[in-house]
Amino acid sequence: MAIKLFSAALHGLNCNTIEVQVDISAGMPMFCIVGLGDTSIQESKERVRSSIKNSGYKYPSNHKTINLAPAEIKKQGSLFDLPIALGLLMESEQIKTFDLSNSMFAGELALNGAVKSINGALLIAHHAKQNGFKRLFLPKSNACEAAFVRGIEIYPIENLIQLIDFLSGEISITTQPHISFSEYKKDFVEKENLSNFLDIHGQAKAKRALLISLAGGHNIAFFGSPGCGKTLLACACKDLLSEMDDEEIFQCTKIYSVAGMVSEKHPAIFTRPFRQVHHTASLASIIGGGANKISPGEISLAHNGVLFMDEIAQFQSQVLDCLRQPLEDKFIHINRLKFSAKFPCNFTLIATMNPCPCGYKGDKKVKCKCTDAQIKNYKKKISGPIVDRFDMFIEMVKEPLNNIFKENEKEKLEQLNIMILKITRAQKIQMERFKGLKNIKKNSDMNMAEIKKFCLINDENLDFLNKAKENMNLTNRGYFKILKLARTIADIENSKDISKDHLSEALQYRQTNY
Repeated sequence: MAIKLFSAALHGLNCNTIEVQVDISAGMPMFCIVGLGDTSIQESKERVRSSIKNSGYKYPSNHKTINLAPAEIKKQGSLFDLPIALGLLMESEQIKTFDLSNSMFAGELALNGAVKSINGALLIAHHAKQNGFKRLFLPKSNACEAAFVRGIEIYPIENLIQLIDFLSGEISITTQPHISFSEYKKDFVEKENLSNFLDIHGQAKAKRALLISLAGGHNIAFFGSPGCGKTLLACACKDLLSEMDDEEIFQCTKIYSVAGMVSEKHPAIFTRPFRQVHHTASLASIIGGGANKISPGEISLAHNGVLFMDEIAQFQSQVLDCLRQPLEDKFIHINRLKFSAKFPCNFTLIATMNPCPCGYKGDKKVKCKCTDAQIKNYKKKISGPIVDRFDMFIEMVKEPLNNIFKENEKEKLEQLNIMILKITRAQKIQMERFKGLKNIKKNSDMNMAEIKKFCLINDENLDFLNKAKENMNLTNRGYFKILKLARTIADIENSKDISKDHLSEALQYRQTNY
């Protein structure tokens, strides 16, 4: 009778329970793995062969068949090594057969029998708990990551011999105790050094706009001549990013776990992501995907955080246009011939750009060298629909540095702390406002129903906004972005109602000559 063990297959941020069925029969000494496994699964034959032999057991010489059921689901990765090896030893009667119906196994085997780390341990632990499994056997290096899931016993395994001895009752293995995100963050996370926000001289309007952008999750674009501080200010926004709650930490850690970007030392993502993308990045690296394995792209790695695209006009038009749907829907659905995956990508987009190819159009001191045709072609790289998805456009100019050595550092630090306080307060107001609403945590997430409920304005202000829409030729999307932006400004000012001043400030951020 074939041996049956349980493991899991990752598909994006979803898991499927996989039955690892092992059968040894008379016939030619062959090793067949069926069930739509990728190359890494087929290569497990050699890893399993050497790990069994080097662990002191005899590798079965008969015909061996491994079925990964259900067969129609594509499987990827090396996490099936451990259950395959254990099943072969049980089926060949070198060890006794154990009742493992409530256990799940996942781990890659080294040639010496050591159990190596895998991707997606947090997802597998969460899936195992949801599907009624009581025990999860994982590599020791993944145990801390999986222990963030409460309600399932996590057994850290170092090698194949240790697992067999434990199942045989010869040794005991201490289960990994549950870890809460708040406790682990308090005790183990190293604080990052502050960025260069305190080093930015002047730029009061741009700083105010950045504060509003981060408080409500609004997409913002800075444009101006080279050296005016666009990139420095965008990167320095890391100083203003608020702390994530447990739900956001869990969401981000799942994404980074699948991408293989967590480790035993840093098993969770506690700081709000800030992802900076170079303009030479490929479409798949930004959107996500891959030929054989679907991996999250930069837009998903920036989930609950910031995606920064420096010199956005230098990106390929195809790449920028592919951002249209994720910016609206807050998720990306990647489809391939035999499999598909869905990743969340609710991020704040911060972009910088020059006004022309040479960068000096409109500069008061340096003359622009570009022709009208060059400027027109340069601006055509960014399509109208992409421009319309930005909430704010901020033109920056070079600030004089006359008083840079006379600035009071204490006052600048107080200014930074006030900005952080305003962002935190505004976000708390939004969390309370949207409590109980699914997938809405900040003002930029609001759909039509929420806008009608939370962005009410009186008749006078409505008339003012409608006239501004006609004069500025705003699209319907732009019209509603103004309302959401005004709602955030009101939250920053701790105002229950949206006033004409809030609308006026929001409208001035939509004015652009780009």
